[in-house]
Amino acid sequence: MILNIDYLQDQVFKNMLKFDFMRSWNMHYNLGIYTDVHKRVVGNTQYGYYMLQENRFLKKRLEEVATAYSVTPEKFDLSEQTKKDSYEYAYKCGQVIGSMQSALASFDTHVSITTKDNGIDYFYADYNTNVKSSLFPTGDDGKATMLYLLHALSTINFLLYVLNGYEKDDYGWWLKINYVAYYYTIHKLRDLQQHLIQNKLLTSSISDYFTSIGLDNAKYLNKTFRNYVMHSRLIDKNGKMLIDSENLDKAKPLFGLVETCFDGMSYYELKQSIISETAKISNILSTWLGIQNLNISPLKD
Repeated sequence: MILNIDYLQDQVFKNMLKFDFMRSWNMHYNLGIYTDVHKRVVGNTQYGYYMLQENRFLKKRLEEVATAYSVTPEKFDLSEQTKKDSYEYAYKCGQVIGSMQSALASFDTHVSITTKDNGIDYFYADYNTNVKSSLFPTGDDGKATMLYLLHALSTINFLLYVLNGYEKDDYGWWLKINYVAYYYTIHKLRDLQQHLIQNKLLTSSISDYFTSIGLDNAKYLNKTFRNYVMHSRLIDKNGKMLIDSENLDKAKPLFGLVETCFDGMSYYELKQSIISETAKISNILSTWLGIQNLNISPLKD
């Protein structure tokens, strides 16, 4: 999927060149990376492109994707469609939030849904993923791994250094979203570790990164809690209540579920621990990718 996205973005930007004969020069960019002023990656264009594509299509063989692009290249240029999709998505989110806020107004324990302002100055760096650089030291060879790590880093850093900055009131959502990011980052890195092992690509330096992250002893992985934050059901598949009676308290965020799943740890203790662990992973991935070597420029309106 990652290489299919890379191929499509490469074709889209290559075809923007003025003259056809220039397309083989690899002088174009096919990846834009967004950071804050501290060079903390908070997004990238290929990951954004992935979110607007159909997963079933991206899982096809590269040859099939290339054929589809050659037949209808205009379908893969999302410059205008992206604006419409983003607006529609934001509008629907606003409707859901407004509906929930109205419903919670009658709840006998006060729940507030408000955020604070969080102004961020964004920067960018452009790359061609087929060319050797500080981000892709081996050029085209091995770029899938670098892109995999970059997408993971973009996901957690957007949460850590953009979205979390909007938190004002917390009725439970902020732990849920941070936990989802932490949980799946651990699982995706474990998948990568196994891929490298199976293909005899795991070097000692890469192994050290995995050890520093603590993949083998990630202490906050809890399947019961994960199921709740993904599905918002306080009962298991057998209809049993997930919260122990001694911890049940409707005044607590998530009503005592955290205390039940994490041996009495409070909601706020767990949230801070999850954010700290995710920040540790972010720092390690940033070092692995050499993010401080990015040559960034201010992103202007």
